[in-house]
Amino acid sequence: MTSATREHLGAEPPRSLLEWASWVAGTITHIRDVSSSRANSQVWELTCSDGSRLFVKVSPSKIFHVRESHAYRFAVPSLGPLRAPRLRASDPDRRALLLTAVPGQNVATSPLTMTERIKVHRQAGWLLRALHDSTGATSKAGVDPGTLLKARRRSVEEHIATAGEMLTPAERELVRRQATRFPFLASCPAAYVHGDVQERNLLWDRATATATLLDFERAQPALAVDDFVRLAAGPWAHEPRLRAAFFTGYGRELTRPEKQVLPALAALDAVSGLVWGAHAGDEEVIDRARVTLKLLSNGAI
Repeated sequence: MTSATREHLGAEPPRSLLEWASWVAGTITHIRDVSSSRANSQVWELTCSDGSRLFVKVSPSKIFHVRESHAYRFAVPSLGPLRAPRLRASDPDRRALLLTAVPGQNVATSPLTMTERIKVHRQAGWLLRALHDSTGATSKAGVDPGTLLKARRRSVEEHIATAGEMLTPAERELVRRQATRFPFLASCPAAYVHGDVQERNLLWDRATATATLLDFERAQPALAVDDFVRLAAGPWAHEPRLRAAFFTGYGRELTRPEKQVLPALAALDAVSGLVWGAHAGDEEVIDRARVTLKLLSNGAI
């Protein structure tokens, strides 16, 4: 591997990581740090001597690495060509993934027209349905509603206790009131979920009018409705046309149990986000949690 250049200052990738990547990809001529602002984000774009681009990612934890490697191997292929990165190599000891590059701009930060955003959400619905129905992933039969119900009730109380004064008495009551909806989980359809569906994990390629799904580190068997929470508390709350486009692409509307449980899952996501964001010093996650609580209090989810 020849010496590579840095486009801007950032955390240097370990030499052993670059040696591993070059063993798979060939000579690396350029490195660009594309990690997010989160403290545990470690992602670099690599340019190879033949002009091709790859991304090397170090997962934040062992379980995230296992989940993402599994998703890329067994579920992501069901999305079709150029609809998600492809896995070139995985190293569990380094928690490293080597991924192909896909074209497009990040939907959360790009100045898309409303027409383009509608197309993004319609295609996102189609992509999520393909992922949810993927047969190559771990069997969804192992999703036990009773276990989910107990775990999420426990999580609510644990997070409320940990959040402490970050939640007002009214917000604590709001979250507990929403949690009474959790028994509807038993009637919600299982799926192989992405686990973090939001606009920042979508790309839009204007040249081909194609949406791409990114970041599968939270992918696992769960409930389909889990993948609608952050969209419902985000862009859908402000623009119903995006929600309509998504479910057109998804091929069905929410079931009655999913409609009942969605606000409860949003409340759990909000209080969890407050706790995690405070621990990690992530103001973006804290702000998202605050917005979700306000939407819930206004009945907008």
